[in-house]
Amino acid sequence: MNRSVFIKRYWKVGKLLHIVAFLAFFFSLCSFIVLQGLNFNSNIFSFLIWLFIFICFFNMSILAELDAYSRFQNYKQIKDQIYINGYQHRLVKPLSKSSCQRSAAILAGNELGFGNEVREYFFRCGYKWYHVIPDFVFSNPFLFFTPLFWRTTFFAPNYQPKINYNELVLSCKE
Repeated sequence: MNRSVFIKRYWKVGKLLHIVAFLAFFFSLCSFIVLQGLNFNSNIFSFLIWLFIFICFFNMSILAELDAYSRFQNYKQIKDQIYINGYQHRLVKPLSKSSCQRSAAILAGNELGFGNEVREYFFRCGYKWYHVIPDFVFSNPFLFFTPLFWRTTFFAPNYQPKINYNELVLSCKE
């Protein structure tokens, strides 16, 4: 996959996450600038508050990008699965847990000609455009503190696609 196509797909898969990462980094940079102007010895309480704000926003920017990377791995995997097996509800059902996973599945479906089917499936499951917060937050909020959540959300292993879609497109054009 050439670099420009890769960047476009990476952006499309995690658009919301990239925006969150950018904004969080901007706020962490602003808080860092404020920290630079504060005197640690004169007002330790203000210094600690601004340090806390800096740490929170900086971590948020890193976690958002790790999440975007994991969603890109989901995208590559579901695209392979749909291409190999054809569209089936059971393939996209595991990706209905969060808005970012749903967008990864929809993008993969769009690229393979099954975008409407994937969108329709999520719509029938009751998901609308404003369902951004993952389902588990309401059913099991303590899942945030499990190793499984951290591994699947932020540290998904790199997935190597089984199909070279660039060659596939080239052979279809000839």
